[in-house]
Amino acid sequence: MPHCPHVISINNETMIAVKKNTFNKISLFVILLLFPFAQGFDKEESQTETSDKEEIERAIIGYIENFFLNDYEKMEVFLHDRLSKRGINADGSLNVDVSKQDLKTMMSNKWAMPLTMQKNTVSKIFIDKQHVATAVLDTGYPNTRWKEYINLAKIDGKWVLLDIFWCFENIEV
Repeated sequence: MPHCPHVISINNETMIAVKKNTFNKISLFVILLLFPFAQGFDKEESQTETSDKEEIERAIIGYIENFFLNDYEKMEVFLHDRLSKRGINADGSLNVDVSKQDLKTMMSNKWAMPLTMQKNTVSKIFIDKQHVATAVLDTGYPNTRWKEYINLAKIDGKWVLLDIFWCFENIEV
């Protein structure tokens, strides 16, 4: 067989090493190519969740501040038409269900508490599937504190309160 200067003799071990090296380079290239996209999806989801949490907190604080201020018109924009509010009274009995309209009546018969006296904190927000959420609101009057467990829904791009269940703190039932 004539000698050809361009032909290189390669054994099986050399061929396997070349294939592994090529595979590693291709794998690294694919990972580096896809990494920015994976990061972007995480950021987008995280930004959406952060935005939803901010909107949920804004809706809850808008509801409770205006409830204490007796400003029904400003409060009602955060409430679904089928809102139901109920809770456990200080004596341990279940309070009657209160509708959106009942809240309006209730607010016309109570004293208004200025913002400077209010201490309202949304302590927890749980979002499920980007359209349903539950939150815990710590609130109350200066000498009487309670928690409100609030279910919300994102309807037509807007978070609204659907159900509110409250319970006084430090009561024995």
